[in-house]
Amino acid sequence: MRLSHLCLASSLTLLAAGCATTSAPMPAPTGEEMAFARCEDASDFAELSGSLCAMVEAPLHPGIPGAGHVDLFVRKFPALGERVGEIWMLAGGPGETGQSYYTEIAGFRTAFPGYDVFIPDHRGTGQSTRLCSGETPDSPAGTALAGEEFGPCFGEIWRNSERSAAFSMTNGAQDLDHLIDALGGEGRRYVYGVSYGTGLAMRFTQLRTVSVDGIVLDSLVPTLDDAEHDLSHRSHTYDAVGREVIARCAADAACNARFEGGVEAAFAQLITEIDAGEREDLAEYVPGGNLKHALGMMLDTPESRALIADALVLAIETPEALPGFFETEVTPAFDLFAAVSEYPDAAFSITLAGLIGESETNRRPDMTAEDVAREEAGMGFTSSLTTVQTFTQMPLYERDAYFDAPYENLPPILVLHGDLDPKTHIEGARRHIADMREAGGDVHLTVVEDAPHAVWFFAQNCVQQSLHAFFIAQSPAASCSLDPAMRPS
Repeated sequence: MRLSHLCLASSLTLLAAGCATTSAPMPAPTGEEMAFARCEDASDFAELSGSLCAMVEAPLHPGIPGAGHVDLFVRKFPALGERVGEIWMLAGGPGETGQSYYTEIAGFRTAFPGYDVFIPDHRGTGQSTRLCSGETPDSPAGTALAGEEFGPCFGEIWRNSERSAAFSMTNGAQDLDHLIDALGGEGRRYVYGVSYGTGLAMRFTQLRTVSVDGIVLDSLVPTLDDAEHDLSHRSHTYDAVGREVIARCAADAACNARFEGGVEAAFAQLITEIDAGEREDLAEYVPGGNLKHALGMMLDTPESRALIADALVLAIETPEALPGFFETEVTPAFDLFAAVSEYPDAAFSITLAGLIGESETNRRPDMTAEDVAREEAGMGFTSSLTTVQTFTQMPLYERDAYFDAPYENLPPILVLHGDLDPKTHIEGARRHIADMREAGGDVHLTVVEDAPHAVWFFAQNCVQQSLHAFFIAQSPAASCSLDPAMRPS
């Protein structure tokens, strides 16, 4: 293993101590002390103040000597109080960087002051080794692919298909095991994953060599053999949650009265007209030109979800008002996510998402755009992801022995899941939990009422309450209400 950063502060401390006395030998620095240095961007963002950064070398193909290596970037936020342990945070995706956690890290550290927080960039994301040179930080468009970078990037991925196959879920889980072994300290140890990070955490449980005291799964992905909730069924999940939102409007007299004949009848009529090609005018007024996709996107935050009835009224009565509505009302509801893009190298990796999606998390990689269109007929809330997947052609890697393998020797697990999650449906999460419990796992579930995907961002009161109980081996609450006062600012 190569540690490519030297901790300057630790070195100076050792030098000063060495000059002060020669009567006792200095203890050798630990791997953690040698690895971390002050982050170059620590003064650029208030929330990154005091953070430390490291780049650690890991095998490209674990278990295959001489196959090359990848560099893994890790940011550490040292414990604010007396250290009792550490938490390893796994970002979603696949394709998200660890930077998705940065905007709200201050609140998390304050709630758990005794824990070092480690946030790695998965291989293929952020400052870690990327799939192609067009996604590297020093490329013309930075870590985002743009313009003429697409063709060469995909060509590079196909030409080096054996290398590309190394960016699998299993190797990503091996990376976590490697990093904890190299950088982890004493005390209690937890892994916290969001969305795809939950799947990666569960793969980690299958192959880990290091010990952990617990796994926290925020917005749990379905099992890989769940043929109803995989990525190819993302629009089905959006529509199921969207229909629940419509039903809640119907049950509210004031909301239902806004629509002639009631919201359910009006919505059904609108979708029938769209599917029949009678509302082509909406393409001019809706972001992306697809009202179903726009409505699906509005399920992603509580604020935008609350505006769905307004969007439907405008689509039915005054569609020309929709552009201003989306600009002034809907877009600000996503400021929390947009803030992540301010960090360098935060761009989502579409190549990693396509590679892992087609190889593992999409049960129907052979679907065509026509297949998707047929399935989405009659739906009112859809995801653009299902169609995008049909255009993403990547060199698939072979599913290994861990794919669909049963769980064994699981550590204690806490699942946090919103009951209005439009990306990972709560019923898919319940099925996954049942598999864990069948394997003898001690699994706790906190259902966060009205929360969408990624409870971390929308219900910090629930996250804190359940984690505190989990950390002291008590049973977390079975349910928790989203508290707007605890929402990130």
